[in-house]
Amino acid sequence: MDKYNLSKLNEYLIKTSIDRLYIITDEVVNRLYMDYLKSFIGDIDQYVYILPSGEENKTIDNILSIYDDLIEKNIDRKTLIVSFGGGVVGDVAGFVASTYKRGLNYIQIPTTLLAQVDSSIGGKTGFDYKGFKNIIGSFYFPEAIFIDVSFLKSLPYREVVCGLGEVLKYGLIADYSLFQFTKDNLKYIYNKDLDILMSIVDRSIAIKQDIVTKDRYDRGLRNILNLGHTIGHSIEAYYNFSKYNHGEGVILGMMYEFYMAWELDLIDRNYFKEVYNILSSILYPISFKQKEIEDLIHIMKNDKKNIGDSIVFVLPVDRGKVDVFYHVEEDLIIKTLKGDWF
Repeated sequence: MDKYNLSKLNEYLIKTSIDRLYIITDEVVNRLYMDYLKSFIGDIDQYVYILPSGEENKTIDNILSIYDDLIEKNIDRKTLIVSFGGGVVGDVAGFVASTYKRGLNYIQIPTTLLAQVDSSIGGKTGFDYKGFKNIIGSFYFPEAIFIDVSFLKSLPYREVVCGLGEVLKYGLIADYSLFQFTKDNLKYIYNKDLDILMSIVDRSIAIKQDIVTKDRYDRGLRNILNLGHTIGHSIEAYYNFSKYNHGEGVILGMMYEFYMAWELDLIDRNYFKEVYNILSSILYPISFKQKEIEDLIHIMKNDKKNIGDSIVFVLPVDRGKVDVFYHVEEDLIIKTLKGDWF
């Protein structure tokens, strides 16, 4: 997968001899940026399908509606699917591209910080089903990704935080200097300084691409990308994907999982406190009651990373380094989620 500036889009489309575009977007992006996108496309025929905005719309019903529209418009395999939006649009568009007529080429044009640094890269597609996030999906890699950080100027604060969760994660799994740079520039990131945003987007993409290149289909090394995700996904799902967005779930998950690592003597107290202090300044953790913890653990036990009955965790072992742990005592998970430590 190649990365381009959005200004290269028309040149790319001409070079690849595309006949038609089928653009999948959402209501917000369509309203704010569709005219802007079309200024880079040129005279290629195009269709636009508009999804409702929000994680709760990443469903099989919406995917079936897109299939119906593709059939009605007689979309063939020479048509390029364009994912134009955030992570939800990217997951849905990628899944549709991977399955309709056994696969159409597609590109990603991510418009949120989360999508630019994470979900548009790596070929994971899918949708949520029966309360489980991305439980059904496929690996299907876009032909190219087009980045334009000017899209981020319109992001609300929560969407910036959502992307920050993944940026900070990259620093904690692979590049401690990125974590420190992000921590030191939070004010500029919140103010959407495009130079700072470009720096963290470029570095995050480089980290994820390096990991994905070495493990395209998530069989080993790529598991380290799941720091914060075991608990984070369970919190997202517990609240039916409506109370916390993905990045917020990851921030919460990283706090709990760093505490678990400290309890297991994998990291020292100073490192735990450094990370906890930054993450909790962005989003304060939650104390869960026993019944809530039981429900969260039930969700974790259905996580697609698991092997057998064990809940798999990615935990820090040093500054900017993590490892995968296949056996963590349930008592420690319960203790962590009770939250007596914060």
